[in-house]
Amino acid sequence: MKKILLCAALLAATVIASATDVWEGEHAVDWSNTLKIDADKFTDMKLGDKLVIEFKDAAGEVIELHSDGGMLPGTRFAHSIFPDQSSAEVFATPAMLASLQTHGLEVCGMDFIATKIWYGDGKESIDANTVWSGFFWMDNWGTLEITKNSFVGVDWSKFTAIRFYSEAGRTDYVINVMTTWSNKLGDQTTMTMTNDYAELSLSGIDMAAALEGTDRLMIQCNKEGGNPFNFTQIELVPDPMAVQAVPASAQSADASQKFDLQGRPVAQPAKGTVYILNGKKYLEK
Repeated sequence: MKKILLCAALLAATVIASATDVWEGEHAVDWSNTLKIDADKFTDMKLGDKLVIEFKDAAGEVIELHSDGGMLPGTRFAHSIFPDQSSAEVFATPAMLASLQTHGLEVCGMDFIATKIWYGDGKESIDANTVWSGFFWMDNWGTLEITKNSFVGVDWSKFTAIRFYSEAGRTDYVINVMTTWSNKLGDQTTMTMTNDYAELSLSGIDMAAALEGTDRLMIQCNKEGGNPFNFTQIELVPDPMAVQAVPASAQSADASQKFDLQGRPVAQPAKGTVYILNGKKYLEK
């Protein structure tokens, strides 16, 4: 119960200044009766927006969000439904947004009735390098499993590390990053640990090969002697020396306007991200 209440409080703390209704009704979802939403319903959705699926009469099963016949990028496997839960929320990453706006949404799962789908303002911290964002409770050996296609289109030669942000506020917890239970990429003894994140260096790791034989990346934690906490975001750390083409949309712009690596204007790049200013790339420190 404490886990559910804390997660709900954290989600409520994310201010929703505006909301766009996508669908409303009653659809009894099971594995043979998927609720499908057309791509044109997400035309105005923005990076970082929170997508909410409301439901009722859940029987303690799972909800999965799919797109184009597979898992929706930027989501996780086995969204377990708790008995008093009435909604599931995800935050739009670049890969998720592209899939929704191209292929639409498929709400899958077992034994619940979907009642409403909407999206609205969510997290400003999500940028071009974010592969997952949300709230996942880590207590005793919890495992966050994010979909492999959260990394769709990633050129691993242009990134030096993966950061796993949390609200732990400490470094004395156990973390295992794995592609399968028998293939561990790193743990707290090999990763850089700070109060804000754990960072897995990609030096010596062939991520494309590591993900080849799996459908997910697993982040397992144990709280050890401290309090449990939420993991909140997973980001790729760009290599500032990597050669990247400047998008045409960012080459002839106002000299004072900053852009992300996809050519989209940004007011203030997040710390540690590469941005474009006046046709040149810079690292925000």
